[in-house]
Amino acid sequence: MVNNFLFNSNKTFNNSSVKSQRQLKVGEELRHLISNALLRESFYDEYIENNNITITEVNVSPDLKNAKVYVMPLGGTNKLDVLNSLNNAMGRIKKIISSNISLRQTPKLIFKIDETFEYAKKINDILDKIKK
Repeated sequence: MVNNFLFNSNKTFNNSSVKSQRQLKVGEELRHLISNALLRESFYDEYIENNNITITEVNVSPDLKNAKVYVMPLGGTNKLDVLNSLNNAMGRIKKIISSNISLRQTPKLIFKIDETFEYAKKINDILDKIKK
């Protein structure tokens, strides 16, 4: 019988959706550091100071040089103002983080609004309509 399956155990999959253990660890550490910085530091910005901001996720690039920080203000109000304020304060946040993380380079932070809450609400509304 001829074996038609070739198995190569040294083969690695180049799938960008699969994160390495290092990326996940660094992302989680950055999430904690950014949350603490927003909670404890003063940024002299009314939108950062007056809104409770949730850092939902941090996606780090494979080379650990870029990080997408997904945020959501509590209640979903002033999203764009908070996002602009965070992107303007990115340099100060990066400086605060750099003293607390042991990486060769601190990743460039790119703040984005987390849309998963609205997406989950849409799905929930559709499921509620189906139930009725």
